[in-house]
Amino acid sequence: DQLPARLDELDPDDDLFVICRTGGRSFRAVQWLVGLGYSAVNVAGGMDMWFEAGKPMVSDNGLKPVVL
Repeated sequence: DQLPARLDELDPDDDLFVICRTGGRSFRAVQWLVGLGYSAVNVAGGMDMWFEAGKPMVSDNGLKPVVL
């Protein structure tokens, strides 16, 4: 819900990889961004699938990363 208000923080020349917990919200965000001319890709499956696949994760608070 913050994306429209923070759009000016995105570089229109960068490829954007968008991720959420399961992939649904990021899918909609990517559709919207692409419609505005951005190069955006949905990370399919979201953080749930990333975690289940054993991919590396870091947290922003220094504690063990979790997917909520």
